[in-house]
Parts: sequence; C-alpha cells; structure tokens
Amino acid sequence: MLDSRMHSRLATSERRATSPTPPTWESAFRSYYIELCEYVLRFVGSAEAAQDLVQDLFLRLWDSRGPRDATRLTRPYLYVAARNRALKYLRHRRVVAAWVARAAREEPPGSDTPEDLCLCGELDDVVQRAIADLPARCRAVFVLRRREQLSYREIATRLGVSLGTVKSQMWRATLRLREELAPYVSHPVISADRVG
Repeated sequence: MLDSRMHSRLATSERRATSPTPPTWESAFRSYYIELCEYVLRFVGSAEAAQDLVQDLFLRLWDSRGPRDATRLTRPYLYVAARNRALKYLRHRRVVAAWVARAAREEPPGSDTPEDLCLCGELDDVVQRAIADLPARCRAVFVLRRREQLSYREIATRLGVSLGTVKSQMWRATLRLREELAPYVSHPVISADRVG
C-alpha cells in the first residue's frame, strides 16, 4: 500500500510524463533551482559558489534559448550541465591555487627600470581610457567589482538591479576590455621544456 504522499508524487510524475506541454523557464527554475544548488554544493563545498554556478547556468541557457529548450529544461539535462559547471569551477580553482603557490615561491621582481616605469604608465593610461569608454552601466559594475571589491550581490543592491544584470554587465565589460587591451598585453611564451 502506498501512502497518500507517495501516491500524489506518482500521480504528479505521471502527469509530467504524459504532459505534451514543454516546461517553461519559470517552472524549470522553480522546480530545479534549489535541488541543483544542493547538488552543486556537494561538489564545490560553498553555498555561494553553488548558487552562482546554478544562476549562471540558467542565465546562459536563457541567453541561448530557442527550439532546443524542451530538451534543455529537463531535469537530466540540467543536472549534467550543473555537474559540468561545478567540475569546471573546481579545475579553475586548482589552477589558481597552483599559480598562487608558484608565485609565492618565486622571488619578487627587482626594481623597475625607467623604461619599465614608462611602459607601466602608458599601459595604465590605456587601461583607464578603455574603462572610461565602457557603457555607463558596464563601467559602474566593473568599477564596483574591481576597484571597490564588492560582491555581485552588493553591486546589485547598490545599483538597484538584478544579480543576473550585474553578471551580464560584468561579462560584457570584461569581454570589451580584453578586446581593446589585447594589443597591449603580451601573452607568455611557454618553452618546450616546460610543457608536459
């Protein structure tokens, strides 16, 4: 004998299975957001990071919405996508930790030559102009995040916008600055003996 709650769950899942209407964005978010956060939390160990990863997942899916939504808004797809984001986050965290450890072992650079100081001053001018050329909202979000070190939530509260808006504006600012500063930033060359 099934108890009434189990019977109710089975009836609900049967209705979902036979329901011809695909899930909507709102229903998918309401249905899976909390359980996806709990799932990702098991990987990353941080509730804030888990929430950011799941919110970012829904934001990316929203930005690329289209005819595949019926498949992408299903529980199995969302779980796989959330797991992949969590694993990518962990890989990135390991790389950052390795770079920090490496930097801690290295000797600090010697005093800057006059040429180095001049180049740094020129680069700083280029960076300041690139930041000033950002659209107003992008610039405000970027400055609050990078200069004042505010979290995305604090920025959203201060500017009176949604967390998703803050993330998308930060993403746009970062892309635009990378694009504009690419000619001024040299990429490190990895010697053949350091590879592998």
